[in-house]
Amino acid sequence: MQVYDAQTDQSKFTGFDDGERIRTINIVTRRKFKGLFGKPSIAIGSRAANLKTPLYRIDGKAFLYGPDKQISFIAKADNTRGSRVGKSHGSTYGLNYRNKVGQKSKVTASYTLNKNAGNQSSKSWRQDLYTNDTVFNKNSVRGSWNSQVNHKFTLDWETKFDSTNELYIRPRYSFGSDHSTNSSTTTIDSAYLDNVVHKNKTENSGRSDGSQHNFSVATTYNHRFKKRGRSISLDVNIGHNSNDRTRLSNTDLYDFVADSLDATRRQFINTSANSSYRANLDYTEPLGLHHMLQLELNGAYSQSESNQQTYNYDEATGGYTDIDSTLTNLYGNTYRSTRSTLSYRYHDEHVRFSVGSGTQWGKVSSLNHTKHTDIHQDYVNLYPSASFTYRFSKWRRLRMRYSGRTSQPSVGQMQPIVDNSNPLYIRAGNPDLKQRFNHNAFIEYRNRDSATGRSFYGKLDMEIANNSVVNSVKRLDNGGQYSMPVNINGNYQLSAYLGFGLPIRWIPSNLDLQTRINQQHMVSLIDAVKNYTTKVSFSETFRWRSNFEKSLDINFTTRPSYNLTSYSVSRSTNGNYFDQVFSFDGTWYSESGWESSAGCHYTLYAGLPKEQQNNSTIVNLSVSKSFANKSAKLTFSVTDLLNQSNGLDFVRSDNFIQQTQNDVFKRYFLLTFSYNLKNLHLNLSGKKDSGDHSEKSNDSQHERPEHKRGGRHWES
Repeated sequence: MQVYDAQTDQSKFTGFDDGERIRTINIVTRRKFKGLFGKPSIAIGSRAANLKTPLYRIDGKAFLYGPDKQISFIAKADNTRGSRVGKSHGSTYGLNYRNKVGQKSKVTASYTLNKNAGNQSSKSWRQDLYTNDTVFNKNSVRGSWNSQVNHKFTLDWETKFDSTNELYIRPRYSFGSDHSTNSSTTTIDSAYLDNVVHKNKTENSGRSDGSQHNFSVATTYNHRFKKRGRSISLDVNIGHNSNDRTRLSNTDLYDFVADSLDATRRQFINTSANSSYRANLDYTEPLGLHHMLQLELNGAYSQSESNQQTYNYDEATGGYTDIDSTLTNLYGNTYRSTRSTLSYRYHDEHVRFSVGSGTQWGKVSSLNHTKHTDIHQDYVNLYPSASFTYRFSKWRRLRMRYSGRTSQPSVGQMQPIVDNSNPLYIRAGNPDLKQRFNHNAFIEYRNRDSATGRSFYGKLDMEIANNSVVNSVKRLDNGGQYSMPVNINGNYQLSAYLGFGLPIRWIPSNLDLQTRINQQHMVSLIDAVKNYTTKVSFSETFRWRSNFEKSLDINFTTRPSYNLTSYSVSRSTNGNYFDQVFSFDGTWYSESGWESSAGCHYTLYAGLPKEQQNNSTIVNLSVSKSFANKSAKLTFSVTDLLNQSNGLDFVRSDNFIQQTQNDVFKRYFLLTFSYNLKNLHLNLSGKKDSGDHSEKSNDSQHERPEHKRGGRHWES
């Protein structure tokens, strides 16, 4: 089974790579293999021997395969997911079906049900940066509970009528609901040098209940003409999604400076819906043996509506009946666009080269029915692209690519409405926002010597943005901030990567060396002054992987890294720090079925304040015994033996520094029983079984797309 990012159906058909990708699962099976296989398991455990915090994990997978028909079942339920072990529980159930319909069609269908529920608590310290080395320190304690249920249905129909015509139809539908409660307490202080002023204290609690529906269908029809290389392809996408949410918010804000208490009780009722339609027509025309032109025509239309009704709590009626007109909005948005693109491609045994440019004409209309504001924007977007690939040999290649893209501000960013529902974070829209243009370019070189096993990979990446949309932040006297999106230039990001791998002959193993350098330059506005934030990181990774034949596997990795961050408006908060990761894992096997493994992950920080250093040593151990002809296995494992998981996270952004301490489950034990189902031969076709179950080298590949964001096949 392989998971990779494949080209869209249209790209594979025309030979022009549009840059979009579909996450694809490729399952390779023996063509004559028929039977049932899988690996169900069940685990029980606890944080300690007294079993006061019981843990469980039930995992069942079964795959029923025939020459043309495949069915798979997945069921999982546990309370050991991620860092919230013992504090959350969830379950996943799935059914997948694939079959050949006649001689020309294939169908794949799936259904997935996900359920999750749990609670989370955290503490955070945040430092908002302002001019003249002034900062606002925010200390928060939060607690929350949430649950989600989601259903997802997919269908993939593929028909190849003949060698020149093919059709793909891919509908998607999902719906779900979520419920959550939350509470928090936040204090804000203003600090300049040693002068600290207590600003306010906020206590907040709330509840949120929502539901979502998403539907989409993507259809692609491809036709090849008799002339080699001449083709036409039509891609049509339709989508619709809707969201409904009711939210209660209770806030008590005590202002230390004014010595006043402001209490608000509000109910927010939000409904939104979006419908979108898109069609794309591609035509390719060969110009000789190695040359080709592509003409692409695209049309898109979308319409959305959002309605927010806000009510204040009325003491007289004892309910949320007093409508708040300042926070009530009904607005709609319409987007229309047409695009034409002309591209040229050259390809031979060694060289692949393409260049093209598209022009898109668009119109955005936004009407706020409540505030009686009307926004219209007409724009022209450019989509230049170029790529070059030179293949020196099968394992040696040089590749370069450039693309330019524009993106529009969101309707919410452009609405000239002030949202003061949170007095500590007042937001406003900006109808004068312009579209952003992104330049992306990279160059990469890879080489692998099949005789010696040595490999090399190098890559340079660059991204430059014009008219970036960033938040202009101004401090408020009560300790909060006022934020409005604006356009600004000067944002860019550069990265470099070098990787070298070589086998070690005198001890069967491999050594990998990796060097990474990243620089990010961000421009923002703080108190109407430009703030230049520069983040630079250097890291070197050493990884040694054993390649012993049977009894032992060992892997060791270490990664030192140095990070530098500087701010132009608040130089006192500049910070440089060093961190290094040491990681080891090893597994020992025996002929009698015993197996033991150990893993250790040590993280070291230097240069940060003591309370921000996430130094920890995580040790995981397990021992297992196989029996019943190695079909069954019993495993005892301990996670975080030294009890040092701390859930600490540290972030430096363009205008704030934040540290978060999440409440995580530390050391716990599990006893797991698993059983391998294999070589259970079943007759899926209903025909008489010939008894030939030999696994031959005639493989059958089954590709099942799982759509990633973007691309011509998409999910809302």
